[in-house]
Amino acid sequence: SFACGELVLSEDALLRVPDTSQEAGQRLQNKFGDRAPFLAPALGVQWDRVSKEELKSVLNLFFVHPSVSRSDTKQAETNLIICKDLLEGSEKLKSRLQPMDLLRFLHIVDLNIHRDDEKPEMACFAGIFVFGSKFSHSCAPNCSWSFSPEGRLQYHAVRPIEADEVLTFSYIGNGMNLLTSTIERRRRLSTLWFVCQCARCKGPDLSRKIRCPRCGVDGSCLPTYGQDPNWDTGMITPQMLPDAEHWHCGSCSANCPSAEMPLQEESELARLVPGAMMQGRSEEPGSSCKEATRFEQLRARAAASVGTRHWTHTLSGFAFLQRSLVQLKSDPVILHTEAEFQAVSVEIAEWLKANASANAEQRLSAMFVAVRLEHDLGGGLRAWGYDPIDPLGGGLNSAMRLREHGWEVTPEGSMRSKDDQLSAVENTKVERGL
Repeated sequence: SFACGELVLSEDALLRVPDTSQEAGQRLQNKFGDRAPFLAPALGVQWDRVSKEELKSVLNLFFVHPSVSRSDTKQAETNLIICKDLLEGSEKLKSRLQPMDLLRFLHIVDLNIHRDDEKPEMACFAGIFVFGSKFSHSCAPNCSWSFSPEGRLQYHAVRPIEADEVLTFSYIGNGMNLLTSTIERRRRLSTLWFVCQCARCKGPDLSRKIRCPRCGVDGSCLPTYGQDPNWDTGMITPQMLPDAEHWHCGSCSANCPSAEMPLQEESELARLVPGAMMQGRSEEPGSSCKEATRFEQLRARAAASVGTRHWTHTLSGFAFLQRSLVQLKSDPVILHTEAEFQAVSVEIAEWLKANASANAEQRLSAMFVAVRLEHDLGGGLRAWGYDPIDPLGGGLNSAMRLREHGWEVTPEGSMRSKDDQLSAVENTKVERGL
C-alpha cells in the first residue's frame, strides 16, 4: 500500500524518443502533411545508440491494436506505403526496421510514450518505459507522474492506494476535463483505441445529473447506459459509442426517454464550456472581466437548462472563480460580493466531494483557487467550503500540500502565504530600525 504523496515508481527509459529537429519536422510536414506528427518519433530516436535487444523489447513488450498488423484494410495499406516511403528516405532507419516493424513502433510510441508537453526543458526525457508505460488508465487515478531532474519517470500516489489495487494515471491529463460525463470521457479516450472500463466509467454517471423533466427536481435524473458491446475486434471511433436511451429519476422514479431530456442544450454546453477553458487567459486590459462574465453566463445557462448538479455548471463555476481571481489583481472595481464568490466555491467543493471524491488532483485545483480567494477577500477557509484543519479529508494530505506551496492556516482559519510571512518579518525589521 502507499500513502498519499509517496513515491510509487522511479524508472529510467527503455528508449528515449525526443522531439525531432525543427528542420526534420518541416521536411516531414512538407512530404506527409497531417501524418507528420505520427511519423516524427522515428526520426527523433538516436538509432545508433539503440541495441538490437532494446529494439526487440520495444517491439514486443507493448500493446498494439490487432488491426495494425492486418493487411486487408485500406488504412493498413496506406500506413504501410507511408512507412516504406519514410524508410526509403533514411538509410539509418532502413538498416534497423522493416516497414511493418516501423508501423508497429510508431503505434507503440503513439499509445505508450511519456512526454511532458507543459515543460519544454523536459522534452529530451520523453520515452518508452518498461513499467511506467504500462500503468492503466483511470478517470479517477491514484497516481500522477513527472520527470525527475535526471530524467527518470516518477509516479507518486495522489491518494491512498490499498494493497492489490491497480496502479493508474490519467491518459488525458490531470486537468478539470476529467470531471466531464462518462460518455464524453469514453469518446475522447476511444481515440486511443479502447473503451474505458474504470470504476468511475462503469458506475453511475454522477457528473451528468440533470433536472427531471417530469417532477422538476434538480439533479435527480441519471442516464441509463446499455450493456457495453464487445470491443475486442476492429477500431473504435467516438461515433461508435452509443449514448443512453433512457434516464432514471431518483426522485419520482420516472424512466424518461432521451427525447424528453435537454440533450441538445447539454451537447452545446459540453462544447462551449471546455472550449472556453482551453482558450486560456488573454493579456489584454479588461479581458479577465470579460472572461469571468462569459463563464458566469455559461453557468447561468447550465443552471437553467440542465440544472446545477451537471458537470458543465460546476466547471463553468470553477473557471468563473479562476478568472475572477485574476480580475481581483488587475481591476479596481469588481461587481460581485465576497458572499457571491464564497457561494460558488462552496457549491463546487460540495459537488466534487459528492460526485468525484476520488479525483484528488481536481479537488486540489478547486481548493487552491478557494485558498487564493480567501487570502484576498477573507472570511476564513470554512466560508469557502473547506475545513481549515483538513480541507479535503480522505487521507489526501491536503494540509501538507498547502504547506508545500507556501500556505499556512492561521488559528482563525484564514490563509497566510509565504510572502505574507516575509513581509511581516521585513515590517518588524523596519519597526525596530534594523
